[in-house]
Amino acid sequence: MTFLLSRIGFFAAVFIYITFQTTQSSAIRCKHEVPPVSSVITRVAVYPKRRFLRQLSPSSLRIHVHYDESVRLLSDFDEIKTNVLNVAVQFWQSALRLRFHSTKSKLLLDRSLLYDRSCLGGLTKLRTLNQQLLTFCVNGCHDVTKCGPLAIPEEHLSKCRYIKNGSHILSGNQGHGLKDTDFILYIASLPTARCHTGKVLGYAAHCQLASQTDRPIAGYINFCPNTLGSRVSDRVRSLFVTKHELLHALGFSSSLFAMYRDHQNRPLTPRDPTTQLPALGLAKIGSHAVYQWSDKVVRVVERRWMSAYGNHTKLAHIVVTPTVLQVARKFFNCPTLDGVELEDQDEVGVFLTHWEKRLLENELMTATYTNSYRVSPITLAMMEDTGWYLANYAMSHDFSWGGGLGCSFAMASCLEYMLERRQMGRQINPFCQQIQPPLHRTEDTGVQVSCTPDGVSYGFCNLIHHPKPLPREYVYFVQGRQSFKTSPFQEPELAGGFETDRDKPLDTVGGKIALANYCPYYQEIEWERKLDEPTINTHCHTLNNYKEPKNNFRLEQFTPKSICVQHSPHWRLRNNKQVFGSPVEGAGCYSFRCSIVEGGLVIELAGGIALPCVVPGSTVRVKACLKSQGLSIDGQLVCPECSLFCDPKECPLHMHNFSQLHSSVRKFTRAHTMSYRPRHYSLSTEAYFMHNQTATFSRPWDTAVNLVQPQEIVPDYCPSSSSSTSSLTTVPQSPSFTILISVHLFSFLSWLTFY
Repeated sequence: MTFLLSRIGFFAAVFIYITFQTTQSSAIRCKHEVPPVSSVITRVAVYPKRRFLRQLSPSSLRIHVHYDESVRLLSDFDEIKTNVLNVAVQFWQSALRLRFHSTKSKLLLDRSLLYDRSCLGGLTKLRTLNQQLLTFCVNGCHDVTKCGPLAIPEEHLSKCRYIKNGSHILSGNQGHGLKDTDFILYIASLPTARCHTGKVLGYAAHCQLASQTDRPIAGYINFCPNTLGSRVSDRVRSLFVTKHELLHALGFSSSLFAMYRDHQNRPLTPRDPTTQLPALGLAKIGSHAVYQWSDKVVRVVERRWMSAYGNHTKLAHIVVTPTVLQVARKFFNCPTLDGVELEDQDEVGVFLTHWEKRLLENELMTATYTNSYRVSPITLAMMEDTGWYLANYAMSHDFSWGGGLGCSFAMASCLEYMLERRQMGRQINPFCQQIQPPLHRTEDTGVQVSCTPDGVSYGFCNLIHHPKPLPREYVYFVQGRQSFKTSPFQEPELAGGFETDRDKPLDTVGGKIALANYCPYYQEIEWERKLDEPTINTHCHTLNNYKEPKNNFRLEQFTPKSICVQHSPHWRLRNNKQVFGSPVEGAGCYSFRCSIVEGGLVIELAGGIALPCVVPGSTVRVKACLKSQGLSIDGQLVCPECSLFCDPKECPLHMHNFSQLHSSVRKFTRAHTMSYRPRHYSLSTEAYFMHNQTATFSRPWDTAVNLVQPQEIVPDYCPSSSSSTSSLTTVPQSPSFTILISVHLFSFLSWLTFY
């Protein structure tokens, strides 16, 4: 797999002057390194006797990491090893167990077969040795065996197996092997030719498979030079890359689909009785050929796809293995789901080897990076259905994208789903309709953000004007009766699924991300700082996002247990008789505590301000003073539902009876609490701790911050500020505010915008 860098971003000036424009800014995209058939060694001896295979009990996955000298020479190797590489390896060792345990005392890898001309095209034969059917080289072995670009150490290699005069021969030295090892991961940082193809961070693949199970037992990751770093922002990205890459090598790869087995170790794809390899021929993936898989693994189906130009027929490649189906049907709340879609964008390294971005946006195994990535139970189910592993579902993160949204979300176009939700009087989440026009300055509002579906970050709606018309099947919006040009922030109308004279399709309006079929959704964002400073993002758990009290216009708190809370419109800043819009409006990150005595859920803002949220969907007033700036803050928070974050015993009983709420409150609830759904499969330690907060909610980090904040942030209006609700005005051109504006020119980067 390969990660590519491109640059794109939004720029925003504070208060009411907002400008969006495209720039060159770092982002990460992934292209899987699909290994050709000729580069993978199969039938490596791991299990002593076939008849004992099914008697072996499951065991933990034991991964041995071998660091090439090119990695060890990095100046911050020890820190990278501790905070990135070891963390990723330990995660998968905890998340996966071997379904069939290897009883071989030491793991030895086969020497590579001779694939140059002297081997006559890589001819091999199967022979039985020690009751195992193994591959023998016809014309001898290479002197050096490689796993990708890395030379495998001699101590990891078995003797060379080859055939001479009709007899099988074992020659050369045999290495010592590796004790207590099920998978060897080779890590290097070599300046290969692939590293010079675009801006590549690294790539990975498997290189050897076990006999009797076809399970990968060796793989590699090559991080391109100068891409690994010990900065906080580098560690976050590198950890994502390592986790993602390692799972590709362990089995999540289109090049291994034909090797998958059922839970009794029977191949899901028919085998050639002579070679014991998949018998359905080869499939072309990019420039490489891989073994064709059967429709018991991945199937091609026709789906109805609605756009502004009517209904289309869309071919979808769906994973149909039993555990994936069972878990996905429960997760999406779709009993008739026929499979989970793989990425359909026909691009080498992306197509068929990642989950569809539209359906599982911030999942680890989609093709783009986000710093709020999650490991879903669907990915763990996929690893179970390789036939090689058992999954520990407690290691799946608190993944919520698309959870419980039904069959129209999981199987139809985003337009059809959004229309269905509108007809039901419900929000269209996780999609959105608010356009972000380029080079536009608004005098009515700040940059509009909203909580993302997981409830622990916020972002922009990535609906934009594209420079060229989109494919007709990906046009979802129409101009409608009102002129769309009169108000660039006006929400474009959803198409009705057919073209009319009145409803002209907006061919250039769509979501920014092609991998998501141009469906618009709220993207978590990140903005630049100086090169030697950590980047800042909109994820509530990132401590680096801490803001100095004097510049904390939304009174946010970024802690390991913070949540995203929606704001009501027009969060205002006042200075004497002047009123300003906040540079960012719509949502913020806050800590919380749970106390039945205080009314259930209590939202904790900077400066020691605590606001009880008694009725979900209602608003609570926020008043504070930033003393050094002389700015009064006037806004409202929209209360989330208590039971989504607290033990139900800490929540008042009436909170669970929405039918008793006033109709206007119910309307507000539908509009503003959409991001907070019950945590599906929330079995992680973090989610469990979050769900069981008590009234004695306190952390050393919070305490240290709050010791400073009360000196700057006062929980009431500043003495000189008016409490009137006057409308927004322009920014005064006083020297003090000119300095303030220059301090808060943010370069917003969308890590999910990779084009």
